[in-house]
Amino acid sequence: MDALRFTLTWGLGGMAALMIVQQLVTGLLLGFFYEPVPVVAYESVQHIQSSVFLGRLVRNMHHWTGHALIIVVFLHLLRVFLNGAFYPPRHRNWLVGLGLGVLVLIANFSGYLLPWNQLSYWAVTIATSMLSYVPLIGTSLQEMIRGGSEVGADTLQLFYFIHTTLVPVGLFLLMAYHFWFVRKAGGVLVPGKERAGDTNSKKSVPISELLVREVAFAAVVTCALLLFSMFVDAPLAGMANPELTPTSVKAPWYFLGAQELLLHVHPIVAVCIVPLSIGLFLLFLPFGKNKAGKPGRLVTTLFLTGIVFLVGLTMTGIWFRGPGMKWVWPW
Repeated sequence: MDALRFTLTWGLGGMAALMIVQQLVTGLLLGFFYEPVPVVAYESVQHIQSSVFLGRLVRNMHHWTGHALIIVVFLHLLRVFLNGAFYPPRHRNWLVGLGLGVLVLIANFSGYLLPWNQLSYWAVTIATSMLSYVPLIGTSLQEMIRGGSEVGADTLQLFYFIHTTLVPVGLFLLMAYHFWFVRKAGGVLVPGKERAGDTNSKKSVPISELLVREVAFAAVVTCALLLFSMFVDAPLAGMANPELTPTSVKAPWYFLGAQELLLHVHPIVAVCIVPLSIGLFLLFLPFGKNKAGKPGRLVTTLFLTGIVFLVGLTMTGIWFRGPGMKWVWPW
């Protein structure tokens, strides 16, 4: 069947679901030894890495899978757009998918601070400081996210609660609905076989056949992540020191595009107008005109241009910015 072709979905939806489950399992294991209190938090992570049986491997797996999950969700969104699988009757699932994407970002950002090392402390400090540029409510929003005026014990407790309670519950509720609605909408959309709003042309994919392919690919992905985690350690710099600012302070890589943009345009544009415009564009995308179930040339051009722009800014921030965000060559 056309809907079972691997190149139609690349297994990205199942891969994302697998990674979320892996994050839950490894997170639960880490939670047995982690304590969300400054100084103690850092020492507990050190204890996990050096003294707990397989602790280093579990932490590595949790760390790298979280970062890989962002990339997979991004690619999944791109695949859904290119296939036009967001128009009615799938528009509600597109909105749920956007919610899942936001929760994945929140999960990574909230978990970034938990090791309480220099890298995580100052990255979160920089990322949350961007909120102060939001007109009228920026300072209040920043203090709400930090749990106070500065990143400290209250911030760590808040982030821990969000990371271990709110986000997992939200992810699994939305993920269950997301997969249920894929089945309700007739399974995977095959481009050219279904037009927007044409519910009579839908043909459901046998779930047993789909599961065999998804599970097989999931096993390959799990092995790849496991092997990578066996040889590459998750970073753990020195313990957080609010009095000592590192020479190079960057936001987490998935927010580096915004930090890079701050260097080129007014802060209100970078932190408020651009993210708001992207969010509104994605939210209202399913309700625009389409040609045979595919977005028009203008919408496609805007979407792909935005993707290239975002990836370019992020890569620039990662590889071409050194201490003080000054331009450097990566070689």
